[in-house]
Amino acid sequence: MTSRYVLNLAKAFVFYLLLFALFRLVFLLYFAGNVLHGNSIGIFFQSLYHAIPLDISAACILMFIPLLVLFLASFFSAKQFIKGLRIYMIFTTMLCAAISIVEIGVYKELHVKLFFSLMLHMRHMGEIFRTTPTSLIFIILAMAIVLFYVSYKMMCIFLPSAPEKTQPLNLLSSLKLLAIFLLTTTLLIIGTRGGLNEIPINQGQVYFCENQCVNDATVNPFWNLLNSFAESRIILKGDAFKVMDDKEAADIVSKLYTPAKDTTIHIFKVTHPNVCILILESWTADLIHSLGGYDSLDPNFEKLIRDGYLFTHIKPSGHVSDQGVPAILSGYPALPIGSVINQTEKQVTLANLNDEFSEAGYRSSFFFGGQLIYGNIKTYVYRDKYDRVVEQDDLPPSIPSGKLGIHDSIMLNIWRDSMNTFKQPFFSCLFTLSTHPPFDEPQAEMVHWGGDDAPLLNSVIYSDRQLSRFFEEAKKTKWYNNTIFILVADHGHGTPKNHPYDSPEFYHIPLLICGGALKDEYRGVKNDRIGSQTDIASTLLHQLNLPDKNYQWSNNLMNPYSNKFAYYVFDVGYGFEDSTGVVVWNKLFPQHNSNTAKSEESKNILAKKGAAMLQVEMKDFLAK
Repeated sequence: MTSRYVLNLAKAFVFYLLLFALFRLVFLLYFAGNVLHGNSIGIFFQSLYHAIPLDISAACILMFIPLLVLFLASFFSAKQFIKGLRIYMIFTTMLCAAISIVEIGVYKELHVKLFFSLMLHMRHMGEIFRTTPTSLIFIILAMAIVLFYVSYKMMCIFLPSAPEKTQPLNLLSSLKLLAIFLLTTTLLIIGTRGGLNEIPINQGQVYFCENQCVNDATVNPFWNLLNSFAESRIILKGDAFKVMDDKEAADIVSKLYTPAKDTTIHIFKVTHPNVCILILESWTADLIHSLGGYDSLDPNFEKLIRDGYLFTHIKPSGHVSDQGVPAILSGYPALPIGSVINQTEKQVTLANLNDEFSEAGYRSSFFFGGQLIYGNIKTYVYRDKYDRVVEQDDLPPSIPSGKLGIHDSIMLNIWRDSMNTFKQPFFSCLFTLSTHPPFDEPQAEMVHWGGDDAPLLNSVIYSDRQLSRFFEEAKKTKWYNNTIFILVADHGHGTPKNHPYDSPEFYHIPLLICGGALKDEYRGVKNDRIGSQTDIASTLLHQLNLPDKNYQWSNNLMNPYSNKFAYYVFDVGYGFEDSTGVVVWNKLFPQHNSNTAKSEESKNILAKKGAAMLQVEMKDFLAK
């Protein structure tokens, strides 16, 4: 009986290890182009080898229930317990397969592994299917069928077996089984934490090369998701990012947002122009020639740059739209665990530019060609009492649209025509969508390079043309000469340049001010000061001589005496940059931090400022 107990445990444990190896091979093969970039075929075997510690930890987690069930099966009705164990193994196999398959889809679009805060978006499955390319859906479904089938066949080989007849155990056999149970429980606990070292195992311990895709493949997806969930729970307790005294952290942050002198350079012709914010979906700097990007994608945006005022060194606050929108309109930074607007009880505490504009007599509106429910943006916009909110459902169904919503060409026309009816001064926002997956804009493919990112590149060419047509027609209107346009991306995006997900290059976006109300002497100017998406609020309000006291996370970019820095977050860390360099810190594997600081002293100062920002931000969020 004891030998059967040990054999069944070993079979289940080996099964999970082989299952993880299978899923990893599928991931590596799917992203073979990235995996083999600068590597030989041997990288596949290296990934399988280096993944063993986390795979063992994940398998140990899954083995606690089989350990208990098999132990009880030795004393009671073995067949019934084994039947229940088989159901458990089928469920966990399908669960791990589903996580691995979903992660491939997430990684293809975001270049990040599946972590817990991304699961919040699963509440809007319809939106996910609309934004996912049809080809990817079919590929994932096909992979799911194949993986489920192969996994089931493997499981049939390794399923624990039950004896034909359960024999009563004598005292010695019972004690042996109890000893094996206790010993195995201890080993599983040790295996789960990755050994007896003081620091438990983490993702960084399986990283082994410079290729980020290979490193991500090596991290067990089931373990990663569980760890992400555990980390998010710790974060919500408020102490996950606390590294210094709260007063010290608050003093550092306060100094960052306190200028040496409160003044501003006014670049608008009039005090209260119409203000239009154009939020450009996924327009990363790689797509813009003037920001060091490709030189053939944005000729019309370049014309706007020559006639506008461009900030060349701006960072987004986070990496998804529901982080970018409140960063722009509320000056509130993104959170490592997601977005403040996904928690309605905290969302209501945010300031919003529409509050100040309404007080100043502006009429306001917000336009989006898709469904604002995604990311809880709809609740956020309606809560801030825009006079008019327009999304896809508010427009005639006869209007041509793609899977995600109405194309930019049509929405820009609707936006422009609506302005003809607005009472001046007005404040209006348009959030574009054609540069969001599935990139089904109505034009022929223009570029045939860029690999998997070619659809994004083509969508930018399309949207760039629509911007040109929009501004050509807008210049003919009566309101244009009294209008300021602010064009800014909601976040960055992966491109053929393959910047690491946490790198400062990935978090680099355009911020352009243009329009008839821009002073002539500031047209064509490029400002290279370092700044953030969150700085738009204070900058704009100072130009209009409106109060910005409610925007504590926002600096005036047109104040020569304000601090010049940028801070952004990702799921488990932050980046902080100023004139002395940039430091990127990742909580899970700090040994891989990026650092371009000019000295060790500068690095430590940058790291402390970034840590203070994260600590104070989380405390502020939890207190809301």
